[in-house]
Amino acid sequence: MDHMEPDPSAGRLLVATPLLGDPNFKRAVVLVVEHEDTEGTLGVVLNRPTKIPVGQVLEQWTELITDPSVLFRGGPVAQNSALALAMVPGKEEPLGWRALDGAPALARLGLLDLDAPPRLL
Repeated sequence: MDHMEPDPSAGRLLVATPLLGDPNFKRAVVLVVEHEDTEGTLGVVLNRPTKIPVGQVLEQWTELITDPSVLFRGGPVAQNSALALAMVPGKEEPLGWRALDGAPALARLGLLDLDAPPRLL
């Protein structure tokens, strides 16, 4: 019986099999944050922390960071950019934050706009 979904959707975890040979994704655990048939899939690698403190690169966000307060290394695409996952309490959606589309079980988990002023949260 095949349990594979045809397309990954936002909120799903993709776990690399031990046989995956691509070093960019070997043993990676990836949270899918966006999936579009025409644009492709965007995910965040959850199990590759670096030793670089978030405050060293994104100083303005230091007060809102939770542990581990380090940057995580992603895949081979856009290595000079950053994505931020954020959980927000309550039912309101603050400016600069958007829920993961198609992920009702993770409705309070979303992407944070790092260009937005932290005081919006």
